[in-house]
Amino acid sequence: MSQSAKIVVMEKPFEVRPYNKKEMYKQMNVSKYIFTKWVKALEPTLGRVLGGVYNVRQVTLIIETYGVPFQIVNQAA
Repeated sequence: MSQSAKIVVMEKPFEVRPYNKKEMYKQMNVSKYIFTKWVKALEPTLGRVLGGVYNVRQVTLIIETYGVPFQIVNQAA
C-alpha cells in the first residue's frame, strides 16, 4: 500500500509568534491532553514557559517537531 500527502491551503498562514497553551493546541488542532503530552516530551529542550506563554524559539521547536498546523494531511491511497 502506498500513501500520498495532500497539501491543504490555509485561509491564513501559520504565524510564528508567542502563543499561550490554549492558542497553541487550537492552532495544532489537537486536544489539550495531547498537546500537554507533546510538550512534556520536549521539556528538556523546550525549557520553562514564562508567564504561561511559549516564546518564538519554543513555538519554532514545537513546529519543527510536530509539523506546521494544517499544512500536510496524510491520506491512505
